[in-house]
Amino acid sequence: MSSEQHDADACGQELARISKHQHGATAARFTVFQALAAVGIGHEQADDIVSKLEAGAVAGAHTWISESSAPHGCWVHIPSDARRAGG
Repeated sequence: MSSEQHDADACGQELARISKHQHGATAARFTVFQALAAVGIGHEQADDIVSKLEAGAVAGAHTWISESSAPHGCWVHIPSDARRAGG
């Protein structure tokens, strides 16, 4: 398998994974709207609640990624000898 074909397969798999999560998120959002409507919460208030939940999820994901990744440019300040030595 060529490198280009492997990259295309990996890209297709990633797009399928993203699509699966987007469909799941849409279904979950619809379910939350139905539940909120069932207890008498109007569409505008429900939209506000769901928007805040989504914003919190995005902020949480961003924080997780930020804390799991090396800060931008951190390797610039570490001498190349130290990187090779593992620290």
